[in-house]
Amino acid sequence: MPTTSDYTEGHTVRAFDAEMEGLRTLLLETGGLVADQVTKAVAALVERDPRLVETVMEREEAVNARDLAGEEMVFGLLAKRQPVGADLRAILAMSKALTDLERCGDEAKKIAKIARRFMNDGIPADPRFTDVVSDMAKLASRLLKRVLEALDDADAKRAVEVAEADGRLDSEYKLALRLVHEHLVEEPNKIDHAADLVIAIKALERIGDHAKNIARYVIFLVEGKDVRHVKTKHLGKELSS
Repeated sequence: MPTTSDYTEGHTVRAFDAEMEGLRTLLLETGGLVADQVTKAVAALVERDPRLVETVMEREEAVNARDLAGEEMVFGLLAKRQPVGADLRAILAMSKALTDLERCGDEAKKIAKIARRFMNDGIPADPRFTDVVSDMAKLASRLLKRVLEALDDADAKRAVEVAEADGRLDSEYKLALRLVHEHLVEEPNKIDHAADLVIAIKALERIGDHAKNIARYVIFLVEGKDVRHVKTKHLGKELSS
């Protein structure tokens, strides 16, 4: 299994390597937790399952705690080790990735709260929306898992593939919006319900954006190229150059 030494300098001070590996492990574990939060939140919305809502809400605290722990690790590494070059790049990339993961957790919580509101209001699941929302959730979770694999394997090429795949999630988002609009035309009295649905599908689209952000951090970490402002369609070309 790759370690942080695959994209950092490697050190004679073993404590530094251990701290870097601790940050990397925390990041990967947080990513796994967040991806599962997304899956459970959407399942709660689709299945109207209050137990899943409570699971997501309770585990949100764990996501936040990991974000704070990661921040403390980053501050400690910067203050004690004064890293430069590849080491500094790795710390900054992992720190930014943790922030995006925490925001993905916030989006999952948002979806779970909407699911709870629908259940409290007695609004049944509508098969016109459940399929497209489920498809979006599967794709969003897959993007998160793939970008974490790219980080774990120090694979910039796979990160580019994740960034490019976000376009498919954007297409699913537009389809879902169209369905909500058609629903409103047919039943204009359900505008509150429709507004919540838009918030939920927007949350999934934002999760894809965060995965794309992390993909850019992976490229920065592995290749040393800051591609935050490079258009997605040009990432592959930028990598090969």
